[in-house]
Amino acid sequence: MITFPGKIPISIRPLFWLIAFFIGWVWTLTLVGSLLAVGVIFISVLFHEFGHALTAVAFKQKARIELAAFGGFTYREGEKLKLYKEFLVVLNGPLAGFLLFLGAYAIFRNVTISNPYLFFVVRFTFVANLFWTIMNLVPVLPLDGGHLLSIVLEAIFGFRGVKIAIITGIVVAIAISITFFILKMYLIGALFLILTFESFRSLRYYKIFTEKDRDNTLQQRIKEAELAIDRGQHLVAEGKLQEVREKTQEGILYTVATQQLAAIYRSQEKFKEAYELLLPIRKTLSGENLALLHFLAYMNEDYKMVIEIANRCFQDNPSADTALINALAYGVLKKAEPAIGWLECAAREGLTSVKEAASREEFDPIREMPSFQSFLKGHSDYTNSEN
Repeated sequence: MITFPGKIPISIRPLFWLIAFFIGWVWTLTLVGSLLAVGVIFISVLFHEFGHALTAVAFKQKARIELAAFGGFTYREGEKLKLYKEFLVVLNGPLAGFLLFLGAYAIFRNVTISNPYLFFVVRFTFVANLFWTIMNLVPVLPLDGGHLLSIVLEAIFGFRGVKIAIITGIVVAIAISITFFILKMYLIGALFLILTFESFRSLRYYKIFTEKDRDNTLQQRIKEAELAIDRGQHLVAEGKLQEVREKTQEGILYTVATQQLAAIYRSQEKFKEAYELLLPIRKTLSGENLALLHFLAYMNEDYKMVIEIANRCFQDNPSADTALINALAYGVLKKAEPAIGWLECAAREGLTSVKEAASREEFDPIREMPSFQSFLKGHSDYTNSEN
């Protein structure tokens, strides 16, 4: 990743260049044209993001720009802005792109350009910026148009307006996607289909979203905690995460802080403390965090909880360890058939030795049952290691 320091730092990820080159190639089918298109896209995206960033800096916020796969992002730190200022920060990105379009179009219409490469640059600049400005103002999150609609509706309906904006964006995205698929413009149709799924995900998070989740200071604390964890400064990270939890009490930042704190406790083998942290937010967990809760439930001998999340956890984390923990929990609870089923599942997922696993004391309550005895006879010499 390339980084340019300054009052507004700029970072450019390698995938940005690849996607820009792909767009240029689709447009021109020539190497030179593709490289010229990369330059135009780079300047255009940067121009757009500076529209956001410079406005944010004018309102006493810190800003940095990152150019990634499908465009740019302006990240901001500082006090939460009033809604009208937030509106201007968001609006000035598309406005900057529109001004770039007007400038390029004025040159295209009023200046005779004999050089074919320069002619292409001017023409591609006004076409690309007009297209992206219009697309970006569509009221679908996470596009700027979606953010602008969210700000307006929040001003009218309060915090509930954010949800209305998300739902509106979903309807608009579906309608646009279907329209472009009917018109056989599959790339744009697919883009809005992706945005539809992103909006659905935003709507899911909205259910636990609170006003304090917008607090830039608390967001910064989370980032500082993550940096401290990467550096092995767990004590520093704990302090920052506890601060976030105390000041939020609920919401996304609370959930993130709780998950990270539980992971720290897990690394310190404070299994009880980690489990008590995750248990109240278990319905919001997925992926690695759900796997952590699963492991902690087993370590704290809460076998009913292990079984409660067994299937969901295996769907997120299909591994031999997950299946084995499920089998052990069923064994303790004297349920031979599911215990055997999960043991066989663990074997399919790469369990080193079924015989060794089956000898664990958790299976003692079902060891003499006919079904388990039959299972043991069938696997007494079974291993996944090479003979």
